[in-house]
Amino acid sequence: MQAKPEYLTQLLDRAKDKAGSDYKLAKLLKVGRATVSQWRSGKRTCPVADQVLMAEIAGLDAEAWNARALVAQYEGTAKGDMLYRALGKALLATGAAFASSGASATAIFSMAETGVLYFIRCILC
Repeated sequence: MQAKPEYLTQLLDRAKDKAGSDYKLAKLLKVGRATVSQWRSGKRTCPVADQVLMAEIAGLDAEAWNARALVAQYEGTAKGDMLYRALGKALLATGAAFASSGASATAIFSMAETGVLYFIRCILC
């Protein structure tokens, strides 16, 4: 079983709430219901493209989630650190908060979704 990123459950829940059910979410994403279930359980890695689409469905900033998911894909590596440094600046420019402990990515909160910009302390290597 693969480790499921901590933010993925939140993203799945928000997208499901907007879609109406996991089944309807799966249909919107053009994947099987079992695939969504496997993402939830951590049995299957959720591709970055599907995370971006779920963010869009949930009404979140899809570009910020794309950057966050991409960094998470390389978490704990030198490339992940480089991506964090490169994309962290872009995330701040788009109005998203981005936190990291090294290359460890955490949730991004959209200003449009919450009405408030949440800044989370960054612990840089």
